[in-house]
Amino acid sequence: MSCRLPALPFLLLLALAGCTQHSLPSISKAPTPLAIQAPYHGDFKHYTLALTWQPGFCLLHGQNTCKPDQPQTPLIGLHGLWASRPSDLIKAHQDVTLWWKKGCSIYADVPPPSSGPALSSGLSTRLSSVVAHLPSDLVAHEYTKHASCFGMNAEQFFTVAATLHDRFATLPASAQLTAKVGQVISKSELQTLIQTDTGPLPEKGLQFQCNKDSTGRIVLAQLWFTLKPEKLGEFPHASSFISSPWEQDNCPTHFLLPNWDTIKGTASSIPTKAAL
Repeated sequence: MSCRLPALPFLLLLALAGCTQHSLPSISKAPTPLAIQAPYHGDFKHYTLALTWQPGFCLLHGQNTCKPDQPQTPLIGLHGLWASRPSDLIKAHQDVTLWWKKGCSIYADVPPPSSGPALSSGLSTRLSSVVAHLPSDLVAHEYTKHASCFGMNAEQFFTVAATLHDRFATLPASAQLTAKVGQVISKSELQTLIQTDTGPLPEKGLQFQCNKDSTGRIVLAQLWFTLKPEKLGEFPHASSFISSPWEQDNCPTHFLLPNWDTIKGTASSIPTKAAL
């Protein structure tokens, strides 16, 4: 009998060990690598990921500039992914505001694409759900202005941009932000909300753009994230951010998170902000 007594605690320990092994928290996977090959002028220092608050982004001069087929959801959309000024332009003392205005057309030896980028049907559908439906094709505009002179593959470029959008859109902060639609929010509250998920961000790593509605109220239009090209795979973690060298935030301390009821009027000309 004595030889059987130790068996029970031994078996119990084995059982507990087995349970412990299966109940251990899973180790978080390494960030998925995200990169865009830039065969030409690829020595830029940062990207700006421009996400939109769709109702506010569609506003220009108090009118809705988006087409009638504009999706009502999601509220957080994608504007673009913009490479900063390449080093050859910096060395040539080319003003950064000209780069913002002209983009790839600043290179006279790079003819603009004769047609829009050739994308897979799946990616085209994906972009149609998150990119604003402006009178002029915003997807084609973004590729021509912000990717063509770098020789970037369009499928890769927009897949990365859409993935970055999706990563932010699935954060708890995004759900909380969407729940506040129709409310006035402070800039500091929005920054805190986002940094709860990302971790502390560098100064000017996150900036906001605002528009006005038909009554003159200031409304959120865009969220701009300044990112390290080599760290895109770590977004939205703070390690992927870098401080922007430029102050581009035009929002006051408080602004409205507009809903679609705020949007009045019909589609008109292309918003000037689409040129960013």
